[in-house]
Amino acid sequence: MGASDYAVRCALIVSEFLNYCVVLAGAFVLSAVLCRLIMSARLMDGPSAAHKVQKDEVPSSGGLGFVLAAALVLAPTLGMDASGDVLVLGAGMLGLLFIGLVDDRSDMNAKVKLVLQLAVILSMAWFGVRAEVIEPGFEKVRDFGLVGGLVFSTAWFLLLTNAVNFMDGSNGMAMGLAMFACMGFAGVFGFVGEWELLALSLAAVGALAGFLVWNLPGRLFAGDAGSLAVGGLLGGLSLLLVKSRPDLVFIPPILVSPFLVDVLLTLNYRVRRGENLFVAHRDHVYQLGLKPPLEMKHWQVAIGHWMIAANCAALAFAATIIGYVAPLVIFAGVTLLGCWMHIRIRRAAIAVGIDQADKQLAEPDTAN
Repeated sequence: MGASDYAVRCALIVSEFLNYCVVLAGAFVLSAVLCRLIMSARLMDGPSAAHKVQKDEVPSSGGLGFVLAAALVLAPTLGMDASGDVLVLGAGMLGLLFIGLVDDRSDMNAKVKLVLQLAVILSMAWFGVRAEVIEPGFEKVRDFGLVGGLVFSTAWFLLLTNAVNFMDGSNGMAMGLAMFACMGFAGVFGFVGEWELLALSLAAVGALAGFLVWNLPGRLFAGDAGSLAVGGLLGGLSLLLVKSRPDLVFIPPILVSPFLVDVLLTLNYRVRRGENLFVAHRDHVYQLGLKPPLEMKHWQVAIGHWMIAANCAALAFAATIIGYVAPLVIFAGVTLLGCWMHIRIRRAAIAVGIDQADKQLAEPDTAN
C-alpha cells in the first residue's frame, strides 16, 4: 500500500468516526430539546395507580421525544441505504410507541395492550427481524426454521418489551439500563462490522442520554410510549445481532440481564404468592430501596443499577472479542450472580418487612 493510499484510508476512517460522533452528539442534543418541548405540552402522569409512588402529576410520554430524536438523526445518516431489517424495526418501534401513547392517555386494559403488542411484534418478526439459527457453543448449530424462528423471536420481543415496561418505575433507572445496553450493542456491532446497526445503537445511546437529563431528576417520565419502544429496540437489536452472528446468541442476554433477572424472579415470587400477574405492583427488588424504612433517593437506585449494566456491557464486549465459549460462560456467570444478589436482597427485605412496607406506610415523595 502506497503512502497516498494509506492517507486516503486514514481519512475515510476519521470521516466515519466523526460521522458516528455526530450521530451520538446530535441525538443527545435533539433528544434533550424535544423532551423539554414535551414537558411543555403537559401530558401528565398522575399518582392514581397503586404501583406509582409520586405524589404529584409529572409530564410523561417522554419516549416520544427521544424516539423522534433518534429517528431524525438517523434519517440523513442512513438515508435510502437503510436495510429492510432496520426499516422494519423502526416501523415496529413506532407501532409500540403509538400503543404506549394510547395507554399513557387512556389507561388501556392490560390484556388488550398485550394483544396489540403481539400484533406489532409478530409483524416485525414476519418481515425479517428474527433469528432462525443459533450457535450456542461447542460447534453446535441449531436451525429452527421459519416457524421456530418466528416463535423464538416473538417470545424474545414480548419478554423484552414487557421487561422494560415493568422496570420503568424509578427515575432514571430503566432508561439508564437501556442506554448502557445500547452502548454494549454499539461496541459489539462495531467489532463485528455491522455499521448500520452501530449507528442505530449510538443514536439510541445519545437519545436516551438526552432524555435522562430530565428523567433522572424526575421532571419527565418515559411513559409506556418510551418503555415499549425501547423494549422493542433492545429486542430488535438482539435478534439482528444473532441473525448476523449466530455464535453470539448469548451476548444479548448478557446485555439485558439487569432487566431479565429482576423481572423473571419477581414474576416467580408473585406466582408463588398467588397474585394476579395483570395487576400493577411494587414488588420488584429495585423498588424495595424506595420503600420505608430505607427510602433511598431515586438517583441512588439508578446509579447502582447503572453500575451493574455498565459491567454487563463490558463483559459482553469482552465475550465478543474472546469468542468460542466465552459468551456462554460469561452469560452463565452473570445470570447466577444476578440471581444470587436478587434472592439475597429479597430474603433480607422479607425478614424486616420492607416488601410489605408500601401496604402499611405512606409512600415516598418522588418517583417515575
